[in-house]
This record gives sequence, structure tokens and C-alpha cells, in this order.
Amino acid sequence: MGRMKEEFMQMRLEEQDQTHITMQEIAQEARDIMEKHHPIGQERYVDEAEFERNEIIDSMRDEFMSIREQEDAENEYNSYMSERPEEQEQLEPSINQLNNKKMSKKTMQEKLKKQPEPIVETRKEALRRLYKENGLTEEDIYKDKRGFVIITRTGIDKIVSRNNITVAYEVINMDIEKCICVLRAAATMKVGNEVKNAMSFGEASDSNLMGGGKKFPVAMAEKRAMSRVVLKIAGFYEQGVFGQDEIVD
Repeated sequence: MGRMKEEFMQMRLEEQDQTHITMQEIAQEARDIMEKHHPIGQERYVDEAEFERNEIIDSMRDEFMSIREQEDAENEYNSYMSERPEEQEQLEPSINQLNNKKMSKKTMQEKLKKQPEPIVETRKEALRRLYKENGLTEEDIYKDKRGFVIITRTGIDKIVSRNNITVAYEVINMDIEKCICVLRAAATMKVGNEVKNAMSFGEASDSNLMGGGKKFPVAMAEKRAMSRVVLKIAGFYEQGVFGQDEIVD
């Protein structure tokens, strides 16, 4: 409302300025004409101090008139707006209207809409969802006699491929002669606009390898590290699922 008021008053003052010539301009113009064309007429202004005093009085009068014109314009504006209460109401929006002036009714409703409550799943429901999301079939899953679910090596590869998981390895300890290898695996997976990271380890030694696996401690450590970090970052570990390569009978 203040901005409209200022524009209204400025318009009124400009209209008055178009037809108003200040007394200083008249006096100066008369003085210039006298000096140029009527030098004898300057005898009327022998008293230069009196002439300057008249100019000061004229200046004060013009300033006073300017203040009066501004007050008249403001009074006219107030009178104009008092006769139009509906426009006054439109020019004085509430605080909420000012805060939401860039927000449509639809976006306001969406903002005020409650966030959906998190879905609570049972372990069975969560596993069924994870199997479906990662394209796992019955051939990729089996239940161990000790009660936990195991995902085969092919199932681990499917999870990696479906989620574009990248895995990097770091050697922590390696002694081939003693059949010992420990690797650290770091996995990265993009979920929407976010990037998830996970880390785990894989170990292999003569005491936790069987049969032909004892000849390949590095490969077995790598498989175990990969199974663990992939199941961890994909959400299987929290449901008690293990990889086939990390199970020792």
C-alpha cells in the first residue's frame, strides 16, 4: 500500500509542477532581461541586499507551497481510498498472504499434507520385497539347517548387477605360505540422488577353509568380503541373511 501511495502522490506533484513556475525563476529571468536589454532599469535594484532578501523570501514561500501541495495530495489520496474499502483491503494483505504470495493453493495443500508414515514390515515381508527388487529366484536362496537364510554366489552377483554396486579391496594381511589373507572391501551404491557406502572384511585361513578352498586363500577372502559388503549395503544383512561363501560347516 505504501508504494501505491507514493506513486499517487508523485503523480499529483508532477501534474502541479508542469504548470508551476517558482518565484525564484521569475525573479532571475526578470533580472537577466534587465541586465541584457534595460541596464537603466537596474536603478530600481540599487539596494542589492533588498533584492537578495526578496529572493530568500520567495524561496521560503516556494518551499512552504511544496509542503502544502504534498499534504493536499496525501489528503486527496486518503479521501480517495476511504471511498473504496474493497481496494484498501486488497492493498493490505495479511501476513500469511505475504508469506505465501508465491505459493499457489495447490502447492500450499501439498506442503501442509502430512508426510506418509514409515511402513513397518515383518522380516518375512522385507525379505520378499528384497528378493523381488533384486531379481532373486528360489535357485539363489536356501535356508540353512541352523535357521538362517543363505544367498548363493550367483545371487550375490545378481544383487551387484541390479544395483550397480562397485566394490574396492584393500589388503590388510597376507601370508600365502601360512595360508592367511585378510581383505577390506568398500562398496558404493547410488540410491536416488544419494550415494550409500558400506565397508566389511573377508578373511581366509587354514582353520576356516575346507577342501580345495585351502589352496586359494586370497580368492576365498575376496568372495567373503564381497558377499558381506554387498549384503550389507543392499539391506540383506539387517534381515539376518548371509552369503554362501562365508558359511563354514
